[in-house]
Amino acid sequence: AADAIGSRYSDVIETVESFPSETTPFLERLEQTGHLHSEVMHQTKHAEVWVDVSFHEMKDETGRRAGFIALATDITDRRQAEEALLDSEERYSSLVNNVWLGIFRSTPGVKGKFLEVNPAMEEITGYSREELLEMNVADLYVDPNRRQIVAEAAAAESKISTELALRKKDGSEIVVSDTKHAVRDGAGRVVCFDGVLEDITERRLAENQRKDLEQRAQLSGRLASIGEMASGIAHEINNPVASIVGYADLLLEGDLPADVRQDIGVIHAEAERVAGIVRKLLTFSRRSEPEREFVNVNEIVQTTLDVRAYEIGTSNIDVVTSLDPELPATMADGNQLQQVFLNLIINAEMAMRERGGRGRLRIETGAEDGTLRITFIDNGPGIAAESLDKIFDPFFTTRKKGKGTGLGLSVCHGIVSEHGGRIHAASTGGRGATFVVELPIVREEKPAESTEPEIEEPLGPSTARILVVDDEPPVLRFLERALGSSGYLVDCVDSARNVVERLRREEYDLVLLDIRLPGTSGIDIYRHIQRRTPAVARRIVFITGDIVTDDTRKFLARTKARRIVKPFSAERLREEVRRALAENS
Repeated sequence: AADAIGSRYSDVIETVESFPSETTPFLERLEQTGHLHSEVMHQTKHAEVWVDVSFHEMKDETGRRAGFIALATDITDRRQAEEALLDSEERYSSLVNNVWLGIFRSTPGVKGKFLEVNPAMEEITGYSREELLEMNVADLYVDPNRRQIVAEAAAAESKISTELALRKKDGSEIVVSDTKHAVRDGAGRVVCFDGVLEDITERRLAENQRKDLEQRAQLSGRLASIGEMASGIAHEINNPVASIVGYADLLLEGDLPADVRQDIGVIHAEAERVAGIVRKLLTFSRRSEPEREFVNVNEIVQTTLDVRAYEIGTSNIDVVTSLDPELPATMADGNQLQQVFLNLIINAEMAMRERGGRGRLRIETGAEDGTLRITFIDNGPGIAAESLDKIFDPFFTTRKKGKGTGLGLSVCHGIVSEHGGRIHAASTGGRGATFVVELPIVREEKPAESTEPEIEEPLGPSTARILVVDDEPPVLRFLERALGSSGYLVDCVDSARNVVERLRREEYDLVLLDIRLPGTSGIDIYRHIQRRTPAVARRIVFITGDIVTDDTRKFLARTKARRIVKPFSAERLREEVRRALAENS
């Protein structure tokens, strides 16, 4: 005993003999029962030790108590090991119970049951621990097909990680990261799975929003670059197209054989077709503000459907509308919005006709968080995944040759963006397409621009003198012939160099001035004339195919100068000239 407790024999005897038995429960119990077993902490000369002590009664030959024998064993190492184990278990329990990740153990197989779950599992799933222990793991899966896939993968691998959708007790769906580790016995059989669940719904939502913003930024950047290029291309195309349209007009005004008239009619029609494409390019790349007023989007949708009522009916298409009667009005260009809606409806018609069978188009409107939302849903063949990020690019089309220019959706994108809104599409191949137009609700009306007074136009021939300035010889000759045939006296100048000098020497009733000229622009000429002879500046009418650049747009808006936009017909030219002359008379 002395060795066990680290003391000398005489010290032990002295301790026992001097122990106050009348006040010590330890000795009282020993007196009463004749035996006692306990583990006690003992302070040695050098340290504290744990001792296992057993007392047993000794009797003499008459059966009377003769004393006690005690066995003392040093159990310090064992107690330390036990305390270390207990501490480890407590720390493990604290970790499992306090971590915000869901931790579980389940039986193997497709119908694996929960064997144990931590409190975070209750928080994530909405079920109590007791409820979870009565459930299969796969009962939480939204997609039942995932059960077999996950079970087979888990059985084949020691560890698998997957993302899947879970349905909580309240019916809501979340996205979780599910990591399982297979626990195997000595024979390699899977006896259970230890798993960790993490709710990543908000993270995935944030990532999707980030990707969406990145895609929108990329699309906007790409379209902005294409828009700048389209503007330049449109201007370059405008001049030859203006010449073709103009000369075809002049020829058709003459006495021609029927077959020649028919051929020129084809040339004229095809040139007008190119002019239409140019106008779409200009609409797509336009930076000017649309002409806005308070509009009711529901009325625009209904009017657009009325326009297409016959085509929709003959195409075996049912239209279902769900238009919010409380939809607020907003400031917008109604004509441009109708162009967007009409394009989306026509696209849906064509897609559903290609698929065959009875088509169904659903149009919904609603408002939320200061935004109007107009949704077009069809049951056509849908849009291929690889095409979704390209459908708003100019000239991109999935239709057969001759069935579309590929400009419709890019024009829609340009109009909606100009309104401060957004247009996007979604589709699952073979299950139709959904287009959503989002527009901000704008309640502040802009000041109305002053309107020009009605001017009575002279209808008879005129001998007014007109100076025409354009650097394109074919356009210049067309202008000279078209105006000369109406009785006007026309002088032509093909460069900016001699315009000011000509105006200084000659009197003209009207000046037709191209904005884009090599060297000095038409705008610079106008400013020079305005400073020196303002009366002449008021008689200038601009001829241009450039109405999209910032400088040109701001200049025309500030001066309110008259303009004729290329390409134009001979009759349109004469009409604008008559108006300008009447205004300055």
